[in-house]
Formats: sequence, structure tokens, C-alpha cells
Amino acid sequence: MEKDFRIEFIITKGGLAADVRIVPTGEEIPALNTEDLLAALQAEGITYGILPEVVEQIVREKITGTWATIARGTEPSQGRDGYVKFSFSTEGPRARLQEDASGRVNIRDLNLIQNVKKGDTLCEVIPPEMGASGMTVKGEEIPGKPGAPSKLPPGQNVTLSADHSRLFSALDGMVTWVDNTIIVDPVYVVDTVDANVGNIRFNGSVVVNGEVGDGYEIHAGENITIAMSVGRVVLNAKGNIRIAGGILGQDTGTITAEGNIRVRFIQDAQVKAGGGILVDDYIRNSVVSAEGPVAVKNQNGWIDTSSVSSERWIYCPTIGYETSAATTNLSIGHSPVLNKERSRLKDEIIRKVDDFLKLQSSLSKLRTLKAMGQMNQQQENLYNKILDTIESIGATLAQHESQIMDITEKINKTYAGNIYIEGIINEGTSVDIGPLSRKITHARATVHFSLQEKEMVESEFVMIPEIRKFLESD
Repeated sequence: MEKDFRIEFIITKGGLAADVRIVPTGEEIPALNTEDLLAALQAEGITYGILPEVVEQIVREKITGTWATIARGTEPSQGRDGYVKFSFSTEGPRARLQEDASGRVNIRDLNLIQNVKKGDTLCEVIPPEMGASGMTVKGEEIPGKPGAPSKLPPGQNVTLSADHSRLFSALDGMVTWVDNTIIVDPVYVVDTVDANVGNIRFNGSVVVNGEVGDGYEIHAGENITIAMSVGRVVLNAKGNIRIAGGILGQDTGTITAEGNIRVRFIQDAQVKAGGGILVDDYIRNSVVSAEGPVAVKNQNGWIDTSSVSSERWIYCPTIGYETSAATTNLSIGHSPVLNKERSRLKDEIIRKVDDFLKLQSSLSKLRTLKAMGQMNQQQENLYNKILDTIESIGATLAQHESQIMDITEKINKTYAGNIYIEGIINEGTSVDIGPLSRKITHARATVHFSLQEKEMVESEFVMIPEIRKFLESD
């Protein structure tokens, strides 16, 4: 039967909207129903996003002659832009206080430095993503819009991955973000070490142009250079330590370098070097040890009330004072630091053995319960925990025993080292070379102590090229 209306459609907005208009073909209001309208939509190919409420409204209110949106498609979305993902904070220096295992916080450990090692990833480009697809009212997919790509920032002391997607650190150092550039610096320079800087823990070298406040620490993966004297501080370097002033350690200052140490004077401190130690003026009331030579450079220089050891040789113009009541000890291959470490390890072994015996007693009781099938879950957990602890103690004891054997072998080794006194060695000084020891009972001048055929021999001091070269080294 011929309808008394016709249905017209317009597709707009690139297929994202369909408008409908009912046009009467007679004078009366058309008898339109839902099935007619839906069939017309189907015939037109409009299958997606049909608005049922509009369909119902047109039929119910017999709306004619007016365009109405009857279907809406879905617009494609914009994809996420690519971006650079940083492996460090780009916010600049800020305090990062950390709790230790007991929950305590050291307010001097500000952790302002962001350390990186050679090969560490500094940043990477995250590629853009494609946006979600859209759909026209005729069910045709509209591809999503791609996000904008990003690119790596410029950098100094960095390397680029083969696919240009990542930047790596080219060396050990600190990473900073300056003017939209990544900079890896092998040297950390500060004017002073105080509450604004905090303790320094840095993979590279540290340069302090001013003072290091008492109680602060510097740990460097390479060298430490300080322009003034230091006091009650802790300095630890994998490389060399150079202090333009001296060390006034107040009996708690500790200076350790795996390389050489160069300083004006040492007083009331513990100083240890894996290389040599060169002092301009004096060593007083300190414990000083080096695997390389130890020397006091100036002709008026001296060592007093101290324990100084080297695995090679010691040189100094004057040792001790006539009025000094305390003993000065010079030793080759007989480091007091090694003796102290051996004593510490022995004490630790005694404590661990005591813990072991207590745990064995508890374990014996639990084993009886286990054999009788009377162990509950809590006791089972304790049983397993004790077994783990005993295993850990056993490993620690084995490690300590091995360390003690190594230290003992080192202490007992006979060294071919020498002690050179260009000026006077005063009464009360103790001289050790390997296992041999000699107490100086009367002052003597220009003397050279050495080990010959397992005997300690005294001879006239003669300046040799090796000493002169070391004294003139910078």
C-alpha cells in the first residue's frame, strides 16, 4: 500500500550524523509507525548510533517537515603524544631523606646528588599511540588519529642507543637537567659542606672550595680535593685525597683513600691509604697507615705520639721529642689497622659462636616436638627461621675465619721495607720491620733501618732517588 509520506535523509559531519525528515504526500497527518522508520534507516544503510528516543519521539508526536538528528557516529580519538621518560628527577636538587633499617633518619644525608654509572639509562623515548577508531552512522570505521612523536633531549657525556630511542651515561658521575639538557658531570664542586649540602656520596670526584663542617662525610668514587683544613670529618675516596690545609681530627676524624693522600699536616686522626701518604709538616697523635710510602716532606717536619705504618718505606726528618711521654711507633708491614681489624673479627666470631650455641639449644627442643608430631604452625615457622639463621651464622663464621687468616699472613710476612730518618730519632720510639722490633733507648741522627738476612740493621741515611722523587711529587 502506498504510504502517505516519504522519508528523507541527510548524512552530515563526514558521516558522523544522520538527519531525517518526514514529508507528508497528502493533506492529512501521515500514519507513521516505528517499523516504517527503522526500515527506512536500514534501507538507507544507517545502522550505527541510531537514537531510539528520537525514533520514538518522531512516531509519537508525528513530527513532519522538520529535520531531526536520528543517528550519531563516534568520532575517532586523538592518540597520546610520544614523550621522554626520564630515569632521574628533572626537578633539580632537593633533599631526599631516607630511613635506615631501624627507622632512623640522618638529617645530614640529604642525598642531593643523583649518581649514575657508565651505561645507566638516563632517558628513553616512549613512542606515540594511535587514537581509538571512530564509526560512521553507516558502520564504516574511521581510523584513530596518531599522537605527535617526541625526541630525545641533547646531552653532555651521554651515548645514544643504536635505534636512537635511549640515552645512556658515558661515565660515572652525577646527572642533572639544565636548560632542557642532560648533563653527566664527573666532578661535583661545592663551596662548603654544611647543612645546605649535607653528606656527599658521589660516584665521581668531589671538589670543595671551602670548608667541610665537623660531623659531615664525603664518599667519592674517584678523588676528593679540599681547599682548606678539615676537622672531625669522614673522607673516603676510591681514588686520591688532596687537602690543601691539614687534618685536625679531634680523635674522630677518619680519612681513607684507595689511592694517594696529600696533606699539609695530620693531627688527632686516623688516616689510611692504598697508595702513598705525603705530609708537608707533621704527624701528631694519629694512626697513619699506607700500602705505599709515608713521608713528611719539610726539613723541619716531624712525627710524634703516633703510629705510622707502611708496606714499603717511611721517611721523616725528625721522630719524637725529648720531652714527649708518649711512644711513637714506626712500622713496616705491621699495620696497627690490621691488628685492630683482626681483633674485631675475633670478637665478632666469639659473639656469633655464642648466638650459635643458643640457637642450637632451641633447635634441639623443637626437633623433639617435630619427631613426636606435636609441632604447631608457629613452632614450625620458628624451626625454619632458626635453621636459616644457623646457616647464615655458619657462612659468616667461615668468612671471618678466612679474613683472619689473610690478615695474619699479611702481619707475619717479612717485608723488605726501610725506615729513613734524615734528622733525629728520639728516645722512646719503637721501630718495627716485619716481625722484628726495636725500642730506641737513646737519640741518634741520620739513620736508616732495614732488614737484612732476617736481622734489623742500622746504617747511615743516604737520600735515594726514590725518596726525592716522591717528595717532589705533586
